[in-house]
Amino acid sequence: MGIFTLGQNAKIHAHMSGVKHRWWRPFIKKTHNPQAVQKALLERILAHQAETTFGEKHRLSQLRGYHEFRLGVPIHTYEDLRPYVQTQEETNSRELNRDQPVSYAMTSGTTGKPKTIPILQGTRQILQHYQLLSTYAQYRGIPKIFQGKLLVLSGQEVEGYLESGKPFGSMSGLLSAALPLVLQTKQFLPKAIQGITDYQQKYQYLTAWALSEPDLSVVATANPSTFLKLLEVGRQNFSQLVEQLDPNCKQSPDWIAQFPNLSRKRLRYLQSFIGHEEQLSVEALWPKLQAVVTWTDGNCGVLIPKLKSRLPADVAIVEMGYLSSEFLGSLNVDVQTNQCIPTFQENFFEFVEQTDWDADRHNAVTLEELEPGKHYYVLVTTMNGLYRYFINDLIEVTGWFQKTPTIRFVQKGKGVTNVTGEKLYEFHVIEAVKAIQKAYDTTMEFYIMVADPLALQYTLYLEHPPLDFFVGHKLEEEIGMGNVEYQVKRASERLQPLRVVYLQPGTGDAYKTHCLQQGQRDDQFKVVKLQYAKDCSFNFAPYIRE
Repeated sequence: MGIFTLGQNAKIHAHMSGVKHRWWRPFIKKTHNPQAVQKALLERILAHQAETTFGEKHRLSQLRGYHEFRLGVPIHTYEDLRPYVQTQEETNSRELNRDQPVSYAMTSGTTGKPKTIPILQGTRQILQHYQLLSTYAQYRGIPKIFQGKLLVLSGQEVEGYLESGKPFGSMSGLLSAALPLVLQTKQFLPKAIQGITDYQQKYQYLTAWALSEPDLSVVATANPSTFLKLLEVGRQNFSQLVEQLDPNCKQSPDWIAQFPNLSRKRLRYLQSFIGHEEQLSVEALWPKLQAVVTWTDGNCGVLIPKLKSRLPADVAIVEMGYLSSEFLGSLNVDVQTNQCIPTFQENFFEFVEQTDWDADRHNAVTLEELEPGKHYYVLVTTMNGLYRYFINDLIEVTGWFQKTPTIRFVQKGKGVTNVTGEKLYEFHVIEAVKAIQKAYDTTMEFYIMVADPLALQYTLYLEHPPLDFFVGHKLEEEIGMGNVEYQVKRASERLQPLRVVYLQPGTGDAYKTHCLQQGQRDDQFKVVKLQYAKDCSFNFAPYIRE
């Protein structure tokens, strides 16, 4: 380890010591009484935003306490708030926020129009504070996590500009830019690579840069599929990539950016694996790797067993937290056990129990009323103009940290189907597939369950070699164990038997490419594992195994 690296690590240690005393300890103290923090936060938001058009319409200045707030302000979706966002941007009037946005986080919307989430100067400070706490928790739990280089696979902070000239980008890019400066110096991936629109070529560059760095100590990516894809591209194209990494090689004109410069020692080491690609492993390529920070819940959870199988046993998989383009929902306070608590200092939370929401009884509760083991929809009021905002996310309360509930993301609310009254949720499908993976000692990276109300039937499209005849029956048993109504509807034959359709290798990549062409963004891409047939525009027919 060079003198420069030693100097960097000494600075990181000093930085973390400062964060511990100035930010971490006061934060932990607040976890003993989060409701007091929530009460004060709501009062501050109402007072700050009272003189906006939204605030005057809903009489925010006259509302006293949560009870009046709940009665005076209805639940909102983004489409309810879109006119305020657009008018404020066009006129600079105080429509939704007292302060003017400095940029926007862009994400896909339910109507086909992108959602532009205001980013205020105060929002940037919130992101920076979040990253101070998050990276300290990681350092506290895994002391060597930042001793090497950081591979941060994120979107772009600036992807383009609105007509007004204000920039827009991805929340993951904004979070990456909010990392403490002492950690930003440890990043080595050129940010321009994230802007490459050719999906295949982008991964060639990402993999080449990852291969070039022997001192990698942490990988951060929202979706584990990104890192798994990088490993796959590295194995399949290893000799070509190593050839391109040779400074004596003339790059093809098809390449639109430069490959990294690496030491002769690293180049000779990589060349030694050519012809012996079966010996390639994460440990061989990056012996100092300490952790992969990623999402482990929701539909990403099915990939965690495969990720674990690729990593050395002592490399930690750290939950990134419940995050979205609209707001940062949770903070991982113990990376050894992946305990995540709501961001109660920055956002005012309400929750509606899943059964109440399904029955159209929006009986909202606050943090202290949550019960472990139950599932809740999230309503959030933020400092940047989201009021009782329904994001259509379902979370589960997993326990307590001090007197603050711990939560995990379960699924997007739209991942629910109801053909004959069974109300099947995405997490039922995910858990059933996990059980099948374990039973058959295999992995199933890409799959989608499609509901067809006309045929009264579910079809599981699965990228996998055919399994035995009983797999469909076993899947139904697993689903029925988690959903009694599904079991009842099948027993009465109101639902037809589950179909399992096996797909050729590469179908998952084709599906992703299709979705990106339809307007989804690479850094936000997620496969909704349970869909209605009418909502799934991908044509599976050419990919079905004979």
